Amino acid sequence: MLQFIMTFNSGSKQSREAGFTLIESVMVIVLIAILSAVVFLRNPFDAIKLNSAVRKVFSDIRYTQKLAISNQTRAGITFNGNGYTVYSNIVTSTIAKSSGDPCSNDGAGSFVVNFNSSQCSNYSSVTLTPSVPTIAFDSLGKPVDATGNPLASQTVIVNYSGNKTINIEANTGRVYEN
Repeated sequence: MLQFIMTFNSGSKQSREAGFTLIESVMVIVLIAILSAVVFLRNPFDAIKLNSAVRKVFSDIRYTQKLAISNQTRAGITFNGNGYTVYSNIVTSTIAKSSGDPCSNDGAGSFVVNFNSSQCSNYSSVTLTPSVPTIAFDSLGKPVDATGNPLASQTVIVNYSGNKTINIEANTGRVYEN
């Protein structure tokens, strides 16, 4: 019986030595939390901002194309490094902005998007690199230049912590994201 008690005591002493202390456990949890915070705060918001800007530019290009088809005239979108302006040949100036889109306004009610303006703060630091400065669409929705001559396939690259490309096919006017 004495032997059993001694064995039992020595076994429990070994089991206490084999575990982690509270300080070691807390240090591991703190390190995991720090690494998680670094990974979480680093990329997801950049990707969301880029995807959101791509969707905005994509939908405004499609809007311009539909405007040309519905009005049976030429409509276009003129790009600069930080935004763009939508115009139609039917109207002497630019098109009125769409309601509910605070980003598509230059103060005079025109359809001008400037990613660095205060009303467009969700897209600040987003830049655009088009293959040509102006892409217009004829009454059939085909891409043409500002004077009405057919264009080859065109691209608009949206840049922000990486980039994504929007393509516009020649002859068909199909707009798609790469």
